[in-house]
Amino acid sequence: MAEYTQELGDISNIPKNINIAFITAEFNKDYTSKMESLSEELLEKNHFRNITKYYTPGAFEIPGMIERVIEKWSFDLIYCFGVVIRWATTHYDYVCTETARGIMNTTQKYKTPIIFWILTCENKKQVLERINENLAISGLNLLSSSLKI
Repeated sequence: MAEYTQELGDISNIPKNINIAFITAEFNKDYTSKMESLSEELLEKNHFRNITKYYTPGAFEIPGMIERVIEKWSFDLIYCFGVVIRWATTHYDYVCTETARGIMNTTQKYKTPIIFWILTCENKKQVLERINENLAISGLNLLSSSLKI
C-alpha cells in the first residue's frame, strides 16, 4: 500500500464545543473499535470532547443511522466507522456499494460533513494497513474548510 499521510491543518476556526457523532458498525468490532479510538484520541487531544456514539450491527446500517441521528439531533461533524472484508460471496459487493451510496446521499441531502471511514478490503492485512489517524485528521480539516465557505 502506498504510504499516505495527512497533516492536520489550521483548525483554529472550529469552536471546541461542536457536536460530533461517531457511528460505528459492530461487525468486525476488533477493527472498528480501533478506528473509533484513534479518532477519539485525536479529537480529545485537540480539545474536542462533545462526542456522542451510536452503534449499528454492520456497515450497511450506517446510512440509516446517520439519517436518523441528523433528523433528531444537531451534529456539526459525523464520523462513520465500518469494515467490510471480501469473502466467498457477492454479499461484499452489495454491502460496499449500498453503504457508500447511502452515506453519499445523506451527505448531499443534509449538507453535514460526514467522514466515510468504511474500509472495504480484500483481507485482514489490508484492513490493518489502513487503520491510522489520517481519517480523523480529515474530519477536522473538512470541517475547517467548510466553515470558511
